[in-house]
Amino acid sequence: MTTWRDQLHPASFRGVAFLVDSDATPVGRRVQVHEYPQRDKPLVEDMGSKTREIKLTAFIGGDDCLDRRDDLLNALDKPGAGELVHPWFGRLLVTAGDGCQVSHERREGGIVRFELVFVEAGEKGYPVGVPKASRQVEASSESFLESALARYKAAMAVVNRARMAVTALQNSIAGIQMAIQREFSQVLGLVSSAEALADMLINAPGNFSAMIRAQFSSVGGSTRSSGYSWSPSSSSSATVAADPEFANTVARLASTEEVFSGFVDSGRGITSQLELARQLMAEQQFDDLMTNPPGGLATAAAVKAARELMRDALIVKAVRAAALMPVVSAPAVLPGVPALAQQVASPLERPEVPAADDVISLRDGLSAALWEAGLSASHEHFEVIEAVRKHVKGHLSEVARSGVRLVEIEPKESLPALVLAYQCFGDASRAAEIVTRNKVSHPGFLPVGVLHIAQE
Repeated sequence: MTTWRDQLHPASFRGVAFLVDSDATPVGRRVQVHEYPQRDKPLVEDMGSKTREIKLTAFIGGDDCLDRRDDLLNALDKPGAGELVHPWFGRLLVTAGDGCQVSHERREGGIVRFELVFVEAGEKGYPVGVPKASRQVEASSESFLESALARYKAAMAVVNRARMAVTALQNSIAGIQMAIQREFSQVLGLVSSAEALADMLINAPGNFSAMIRAQFSSVGGSTRSSGYSWSPSSSSSATVAADPEFANTVARLASTEEVFSGFVDSGRGITSQLELARQLMAEQQFDDLMTNPPGGLATAAAVKAARELMRDALIVKAVRAAALMPVVSAPAVLPGVPALAQQVASPLERPEVPAADDVISLRDGLSAALWEAGLSASHEHFEVIEAVRKHVKGHLSEVARSGVRLVEIEPKESLPALVLAYQCFGDASRAAEIVTRNKVSHPGFLPVGVLHIAQE
């Protein structure tokens, strides 16, 4: 049977052992007692846990007591917190406090006595800066873009471009050309057709990466760059370096910096970009199933590298659009419903608040696209993608928490959107919101059935 003596710990401080005669530690809560006139009972205010001040009456004995005494004195003089093994409480992180004493007595030769006082160590509460979630998304998207460009260059550096089939290449990059037309229209003057894009991939693959890089502003500033820097090298990466004149040309193109234009428009843009990225990867998955790809292995490798870079660029654009979505406060509830004539004369102006369900859908879509991109990535590229996925999920979760939920209503008869908005929100100007959310063909005739509106 285990007794209390068996449960005692051998006492020590910073690894220096000693024996303990007695100990005392204050317990309980810190309180402030407030007494008031004409009241029989006071008000007791809880101020938190009481600081533990551990007092030990200890000693060291034996022929080597003086050496062990010096070891303990050195341990007590060291700055900062140290580990105390308390015979009753076990391991504690403490700091040696005021009141520690050492004493010797001639009649007790071979024994050194100590009065030890330790204060329980607390956590340092210095103010620390917390990075803004949207800034984290932007910074991680920049790393994602740079990693995607490096991956493309490494893939193209080992492609034998002399063995590429022009016709097969033109047919395979039609999806990339469509993505450029829809999302990067500023460069259409440089690659106006699949033939021009194929010529670029064969003769100057570095120009393609420079063109993609120039479409994104660097985080922290509005300076646009193609990412080109002249550094003569004999390495394989030099074979996919951008032409200096072309790099300067794309750097002077019209800016494509994302601007937040509203939750609805941003959501549509993100959805379109993710759909294009999925189409590119669907084409690549189909080609991967072919044992004899059209145009040969060199053509297939070049197409795959270009598709993956375009897919990553589309995701970066979607991520940066998501980073611009602000965390807004819900508008105050109207104290009353203004008359319709008054709203016509003076329309209500209320801040746009996102629907939480829409933001969550965008968050899940971005997360899924990033996860799919990481499945075929190298270990280094996968880590960068995971960082983006983590940050964008955190940011959009904050945006969703500030949004409103959607509820279902079922009108018994067809109503104009103007009337339903006035009935539900007391704000006839929100008719367009109902029409857009429910994809109604005509705002004057809402369909009979289930409609989704914001819960307010």
